[in-house]
Amino acid sequence: MTYPVYPVDLQAHSTRSDGTETPTDLVAHAAALGIRVLAVTDHDSVLGVGEALAAGAQFNVQVIPAIEFSTTSQRARDFLDINILGYGINHEDPSLLSTLDTVIAARVEQKIRQIEKLQAYGVHVPVDEVLALAGGVPGRPHIAQVALQHNPQRFSSLADVFAQFLASDAPNSVYVGRAFSLTVEAAIELTHAAGGVAVLAHPGIYHRVQDIDNTIQRMIDAGLDGIEIHYPYAKENRRRLPGMSPAQVESHFGAIAHRHDLLVTGGSDYHGARKDIQLGECGLSEAQWHRIQERTGWA
Repeated sequence: MTYPVYPVDLQAHSTRSDGTETPTDLVAHAAALGIRVLAVTDHDSVLGVGEALAAGAQFNVQVIPAIEFSTTSQRARDFLDINILGYGINHEDPSLLSTLDTVIAARVEQKIRQIEKLQAYGVHVPVDEVLALAGGVPGRPHIAQVALQHNPQRFSSLADVFAQFLASDAPNSVYVGRAFSLTVEAAIELTHAAGGVAVLAHPGIYHRVQDIDNTIQRMIDAGLDGIEIHYPYAKENRRRLPGMSPAQVESHFGAIAHRHDLLVTGGSDYHGARKDIQLGECGLSEAQWHRIQERTGWA
């Protein structure tokens, strides 16, 4: 199946979080597709940004230093599963790195506890193999991959591992909370302190949020700079907001961005082999990118 490749893709993940391509390979892949601008947005990590920037210079791709922050869920405030993209950050900012050390340590501890619960169900999942596979920030896809590899008689696919154990609503869910995670406001503040702009990632998939428009308004009040409007929602049927087509989702949140004069971004959310989405499958046109440049001053 062929698809149009956008020249600007502002959401892609490397092996430094839960993607399957190294930062260098990710940038080389973008160059081969004709992508001119790429943001490497690893989860809670900037460990791959330096490598990606070097590869960008080599392959003539403009790499935007970026990150995707996961945030703590606060049901009483209707902040549930929210991700904040930080673009144009100084990835060597000491305060940012110090905070991320704490975040990553909490993520590692959480994943080890999840693995221990999985082991209690008789599933063979060596902790050291999961951490080695992650090579940066461990995620549930790393656990699923190792579990599938060692237990082929028990699982038919990565999705089956999630369905049985790793999904929050799985019948034998091994979910555990983190000892520390950023609030939405803290993620926005941290992005600004590191010289970047804070953008709400994929607003159309937060189906657990009761009033997404009101939640966005409170994020705007906290300093949100933009919304990721263009996203491959057609492939997110399970998580997309009910009752809205992909076009309606983009139109709805695009109107909010326009009304509040927010930046409009877009990206594929590419994870390599772990997700049925291709690099550059969704993103921005040259004209849309120029509008961001005009607002941010990014060369």
